[in-house]
Amino acid sequence: MSNKEERISLTFAEVYLRARAAGTRAFPPFDLRRGLDDLRAWVDREVDILEENRDVGSAEEMAWDFVPAVVRGPRKELRGRHGLLEELVTLARRPGDGPAVLVGEGGAGKSTLAAALAEQAQGWDRHVWWVSAAEPTGFAMGLAGVARELGGTHADMDSIVKGAVDAPDRFWRLLENAPREWLLVLDGADDPWVLAVVDSSAGVQDRLGWVRTSRRGLVVVTSRETDPRMWEGARLFTVGHLGMADAAQVLRDLAPEAGGEREARALAHRLDGLPLALHLAGTYLRSGVEQKPSFAAYDHNLGNVEGSTVARTAEISLDGLARHGIPHARKLLRLASCYAPTSIPTHLLAMTGLEEAVVGLRDVGLIQRDFAAVTLHPVVAAANRADLQGPDVWHTAVESLVGALGKLRFDLPDHWPRYRLLAQHLLQLLATAGEHVDREHLALLVDAAADAAEAFNCSGAGTAASTLCRTTLARSAALGKEHPAVLRARHQLAWAVADGGDPAQAEAIYRDVLDVRVRLLGDSHPDTLASRHEFAWIATCLGRWAEAEQRYRDALRDKLTYLGPDAPATLTTRHELACAIARQGRLDAALSAFRDILRDRQRVLGDDHRQTLQTRHELAWITAKRGDWEKAEAMYRHLLDLRQQVLESDHPDVLLTQHELAWTIACQGRRTEAESLYRHVLDRRSRTLGSDHPDTETTRWTLSELRQGRIAHASHLA
Repeated sequence: MSNKEERISLTFAEVYLRARAAGTRAFPPFDLRRGLDDLRAWVDREVDILEENRDVGSAEEMAWDFVPAVVRGPRKELRGRHGLLEELVTLARRPGDGPAVLVGEGGAGKSTLAAALAEQAQGWDRHVWWVSAAEPTGFAMGLAGVARELGGTHADMDSIVKGAVDAPDRFWRLLENAPREWLLVLDGADDPWVLAVVDSSAGVQDRLGWVRTSRRGLVVVTSRETDPRMWEGARLFTVGHLGMADAAQVLRDLAPEAGGEREARALAHRLDGLPLALHLAGTYLRSGVEQKPSFAAYDHNLGNVEGSTVARTAEISLDGLARHGIPHARKLLRLASCYAPTSIPTHLLAMTGLEEAVVGLRDVGLIQRDFAAVTLHPVVAAANRADLQGPDVWHTAVESLVGALGKLRFDLPDHWPRYRLLAQHLLQLLATAGEHVDREHLALLVDAAADAAEAFNCSGAGTAASTLCRTTLARSAALGKEHPAVLRARHQLAWAVADGGDPAQAEAIYRDVLDVRVRLLGDSHPDTLASRHEFAWIATCLGRWAEAEQRYRDALRDKLTYLGPDAPATLTTRHELACAIARQGRLDAALSAFRDILRDRQRVLGDDHRQTLQTRHELAWITAKRGDWEKAEAMYRHLLDLRQQVLESDHPDVLLTQHELAWTIACQGRRTEAESLYRHVLDRRSRTLGSDHPDTETTRWTLSELRQGRIAHASHLA
């Protein structure tokens, strides 16, 4: 694939259909394993796999989902854990005796045990949620996703992601009112204070935070923190190392040809019965990497390697792959460890011999592979990060991710899912790479985060954008508050804050960013012009239309000079200037301006670009304001059809179109039809934006007015 060609976004089913459509002549005969590996290699080069068998939700739903779901392999025999699982099953059926906390060192199998319980709970028709509590930002995003699924308001989700004092109470009100019983797994809470309410002096024990008791469902926590004083009041389950009989059986299950019971017991003892180490050792011995695999030889090799038990097993596997002709597997694993451990796209790991290295690592159990992505166990990832020497691998990881994000455009709906898929790795690098990279690479990360936040803002996921920006700003102190990349992140934060219903706070952020940019960059720098434009827009949010008009005119003058008349940013300022003119009642002047802008946007951006459709929207609104209701209705219906072809069904632009279509219907006397459409918009806005979002409140009030025989005329921001 050439650098200029676009990667393809397909589901697994679509990959299969395209392969079938290519015909059998496209594939020379080969054995099944070779065929699968060749197909995977093609997928890695050419395809971005999207989630399959899932309805595409709203933009907000998609943004919350950038917290990775847990990826589980096939169920294995739970050697030595049947008693623990039975106790957990009993507790899950009587959740009022909970919560449950599974403690043990990394690799002891806590998450595997929790996953086995979750599988049983799903069979009981219960809600099951799995949230990573490994770090505060991802934890907050995961909880917000649960809240959204339970019908939480925008205020609920905003409170959760910001860590407000009342956030746990909001979350637990939603859980207690869930339509079905539930199981909530909080995985990897190695720092119990992540689970505590803000400013709590008692930590988790006060039951005021995220872990509480309920008769409606059971909270299960997994953690490496084994001090029982940290978990007072919870049912504590210690997930320790396996006994030697069970541990030896794990090895013999995985590598039955590597030796007998005595040798397996000796190796199990050397590995101290740690399930993850047993899995890595047994899988390596089964892989065929060693010509004469044996438990005894592996036991001997452990004495030649330093580090933790898991680190030593991983290094033995990497050494074996190197002898087997795949030395670059080590480089690949080190690079992958820089990212979030779940669902790492293989195109982030590009190197010579990538396919060979991925297959090798998969065969020895160091990664799971799912076509175009790989997953690492968190302990394996941490062990490999600890072995990184110097900044080079970190810099490569940053450059690869920034490069992948740089191929996307924030304003194209087709690209929004890809931003979501990459955002978890962006958050991971922000959390871990800062102390290892130089200022240049930290600035690249912050810039990429600002780009991703802009995509979330465009997709209607303002709360997710706010969270990403706040995390980025917290991690970018080394750059200073006036670094251009930091200012870009603050600029996007202001947009998200305004979209969330606080234009006054947003104006303060915009003003500060604008002042710094004017001082450092001058009035005509593109970043300064962007700030001047948004400073005009925020005045419209606050109803100061005349002031906004003058700010737009000043910005437009310089944009025409320094950016040119066809620059998308120039067209945006022309559009919003016409909006300010229309809102002051000068409809004829605005109508003429919008017709010119529509023609120019169609020429420059295309007929179905989101901004072109925004101009069509304004033309429909002006037509309605002039009283030509029938023509306006037709224009809104055509616009709705166009928007539904390129945007999600719950995107704010789609819902705004439906809201104003209902207005034109009501004005023609078809009030029952209008009421039905308003109810639909109210339901969808409540679900995606929250019941207290300004747009939701507008629809609720408009519907109330209609039921009382009055028609509320529609208005909206630019």
